[in-house]
Amino acid sequence: MEVVYINNSKVLAECKPEPCVMAVGFFDGVHLGHKKIIEKAKEIAQVKKLTFAVMTFFPHPSQVIETDRKVISYLSPLPSKMEIFSQLGVEKLYIVKFDKNFSELSDQDFVNQYLKGLMCKHVVAGFDFTYGFKGKGNMEKLKNVGTGFFDVTTIPKIQYKQEKISSSMIRKLLESGLVSEIPHYLGDYYRVSCLVKSMERGDADNNFIFKAQIDQDYFLPKPGIYKIQIKFNETFYNGLCNITNKTLKPYLFDGVIDGLDRIAEKNNVQLRFIEQLLDQPVAAAYDLFSRTVI
Repeated sequence: MEVVYINNSKVLAECKPEPCVMAVGFFDGVHLGHKKIIEKAKEIAQVKKLTFAVMTFFPHPSQVIETDRKVISYLSPLPSKMEIFSQLGVEKLYIVKFDKNFSELSDQDFVNQYLKGLMCKHVVAGFDFTYGFKGKGNMEKLKNVGTGFFDVTTIPKIQYKQEKISSSMIRKLLESGLVSEIPHYLGDYYRVSCLVKSMERGDADNNFIFKAQIDQDYFLPKPGIYKIQIKFNETFYNGLCNITNKTLKPYLFDGVIDGLDRIAEKNNVQLRFIEQLLDQPVAAAYDLFSRTVI
């Protein structure tokens, strides 16, 4: 996957674009609704024999535009999102810096510079996608201004239990500790990547207490004890995770992993949150290990 960073109009002019089908959106979490958009763009690109591209933005627009709620941590921080895009077969990824200048770009200038300028022949986005200054551009307007230049496909609202699948809904579930519900929206368990800082033996031969550091800006579940899986070298291990404080950086976890003697310090692992066991943290997660079925 080719990655192109665009942070001003000068860089945009140097992009060397090629005719493409482009999925456009912020795509935080790359949930089931986002995947519908990306998969449709891929399908169209294959039929039209064009490059399959995605355009995303960073940081979150709420960090630049006045809003009721700022998003300062992510379901999928940029490195994680890039990895997911690559797994989905994206051939070209445009990462546009969302700054004050970009936020003040008119909707027509966005179309001219970022869609026509990048030789986009077909745009795919969600029904609620907006663009340009104060979000004045919408999907209906995009169809009109694209006539003769590019086609537009709008992906309708995707729902679960009459609720729109959205990044905001997934954040609410994490804030409530309801991680077991997230696969219905995300398509998988919520996961974060982290670096193992230390490993020590617990109170049984197979048990290891670990401390891990998260360097990326992940949105974490509420403090408490969680049943987790740890992915290392394509193998999953069962364990517990004790989230004690969401406000600290780096974030620290206490955890217990059953039989995990292969992981050394400074290895990167992935934590998958399966279920909340207690809605408040304890001094050490291994105190619960002997009386918790993992």
